[in-house]
Amino acid sequence: MKALVSFFVPFVFLLGHTAAKRVALDWDITYVQANPDGLNERRVIGVNNKWPPPVVHVDLNDTLVINAHNKLDQPTSLHIHGFFQNGTNYYDGVPGHTECGIAPNSSFTYETEVSQTGTFWLHSHYMAQYVDGMRMPVISHPPKEHYDYDEDVVLMLEAWYHRESVDIREQLLSTSEEIRNAPFLPRMLVNSKGGSDLNRTKISMAPGKRYRLRLLNVSGTGMVRFGIEQHTMQIIEIDGVDTEMKEVNSVQLSAGQRTSVIVTAKDSAEFNYIYHADIFTDIQSGVARAVLPFEGIVEYSRGAPLRNYTKDGAESTVDWEFTQDIDLVPIDKIPPPGVHKWVPLEVHTSIYDDRREHLAFNNRTYEAPLVPSLLTTLSTGYQAYYPDVYGFKAYPVILDPMEDVEVAIFNKDVNSHPFHLHGHNFFIMARGTIDMNPKNRIAGGAYPVRRDTITIPPLEYVIVRFRADNPGIWIMHCHMQFHQEQGLAMTFIEAPYRIINSTVVPEQLRRNCNLMGIPTSGNAMGKTGLDMAHDPHGPFPLAGF
Repeated sequence: MKALVSFFVPFVFLLGHTAAKRVALDWDITYVQANPDGLNERRVIGVNNKWPPPVVHVDLNDTLVINAHNKLDQPTSLHIHGFFQNGTNYYDGVPGHTECGIAPNSSFTYETEVSQTGTFWLHSHYMAQYVDGMRMPVISHPPKEHYDYDEDVVLMLEAWYHRESVDIREQLLSTSEEIRNAPFLPRMLVNSKGGSDLNRTKISMAPGKRYRLRLLNVSGTGMVRFGIEQHTMQIIEIDGVDTEMKEVNSVQLSAGQRTSVIVTAKDSAEFNYIYHADIFTDIQSGVARAVLPFEGIVEYSRGAPLRNYTKDGAESTVDWEFTQDIDLVPIDKIPPPGVHKWVPLEVHTSIYDDRREHLAFNNRTYEAPLVPSLLTTLSTGYQAYYPDVYGFKAYPVILDPMEDVEVAIFNKDVNSHPFHLHGHNFFIMARGTIDMNPKNRIAGGAYPVRRDTITIPPLEYVIVRFRADNPGIWIMHCHMQFHQEQGLAMTFIEAPYRIINSTVVPEQLRRNCNLMGIPTSGNAMGKTGLDMAHDPHGPFPLAGF
C-alpha cells in the first residue's frame, strides 16, 4: 500500500481499490479573515468559515455532490477545472454560459459523475473570485496507478495579492494609463502559506522513498517554475493525462495547468535542500516582466544543513530550460482526429474606443451574455443553430455533433497566455513562431499529448484539435483570469440539437436566475428569436494601438 499525504493539509489517505460511492460535501461559501504570508490580513473566500478550503479526494466512478450555500454578498459558482461534465453541462459552473451563478443567500447542488482520474482543481468561475481564495485541489484516484511511488504530495502553487480581485480588475480596466500600468506584484504561496520563513512551506522526505508531487498552478496570474536543488524529476502526468516518464530538472506551469512528477529522495538524510517555486508576473502589457523568487525546504532531517545554499541563488543547480509539453508521450495512445472545421484565432491587446485596454480573439473582445447560453439553446428551437442568438460578444462558434475541430491560436501579444478549454482536452498538433520559420516548428507525434490548458508564449502559435463529442456550451478562455475579465475568451456551442433533446436543467438553476432578475429563456438579450436589436458589438480597437 502507498501512503498518500497532502502536505500542509490535514488529510491522510491509503491508495487502493474502493467501491464507487457518493462523496457528499455540504459547504457554506463564506468570507474569512486570513494572513497566509504573515504580512497582511485580508478578507478571503473560504468554506464553512475556514480557509484554505479542503482538498477534495474522489475515486474513479464516484459521484461527487457539493451542496453549495452562498453566504457572500455577491453571486458565486463552482467549476471543476478539467472535468468534462459529460451529460451534465449545467454543472460546469460558468455564469453566462451554463448558469446564472448562485445568488447571495441561495444554494445550488452540483452533482458530477467522476469519469476521469488525475490532478484537477475546483474554483469559483464568477468574475475573478477565485483569486480571493475560492479554489482547491481535486484529486481523482484510479483503481491502480501506472507508476509506483510511496507517498503522494499535493503542492498548490498560488499567486497571492494583498488586494481583492475586484480592485485589481478595476485597475486593469481603468481609462487612465497611469492607473492601468501601475505595477502590482503578487506574493507566492504554496498550499496557502508563504512568507520569509522557509519552514512554513517545507516538504518532508525520507531517504530512498519515491514521491509523487502533484503541482497545481491555481493562480489568477503568473507562470510558476518549480525545481529542487540537486534533484531530478520524472514527469508522469499533465492536466489529468498520464504520460510516459520524462526526466527534467524543472517544470513550468501557467495558471490552470497541473503536472505530476516523481522525485526519488536521496539515500542520506545528512542534508536538507531548497526547492524553488518562482513566479513570473506576465499580465500587464505596460509593465516589464519580473521573476519573483520563492524558496522552501525539502526536509530530510530537522536542523540539518542546507546543501550548497546561497541566498542569492549563485550556486543553484536547477536548470530552468522550458519543458516542451508537445514532447511528452501519453500512456493511452489515441490518434488525433482529422479536420472538419478550422478555427483561426489571433490574440491581440489594444486600447479600445472606450479608452480601456482589452484583450481579444480576432479583435472581438468577450463579454458574457445576459441569458446563459445553455438556456438560450434550450428555448430558441431551430434558431439555436444561429450564432447570432448567443450574442456577438460571446464569440459563439457552432459545432456539429462529432465534428473534428482544429484551432490555430496565434499569439500576437507581448505576454504569454494559458488557454483553457472546458468540456474537453485537446491534442497538441504543432507549435511554432508566428513568422512561420520552419526551423522553429515542432510537430506532435503519431499519438500527440493531450491537455486542457496550453501555454502560448509571445509571438508564437499553437495548433490543437479536439472532437465535438460532448454536447454543451463550452467556454475557451485565457486562464490569466484578469485577461478573461479584459475580454480574452470565446464560446463553443456544441451540437445544439442534441443539447435540446437531452438536457433538463435543475430547477435550482432557474430559481437562482430569477432571484437575480436574469431571464431564463430567449436569446442572449432575453428577447425572442433573432430580435438582437441593440446587441452590443463594440468596443473596437483604436487605430494605431
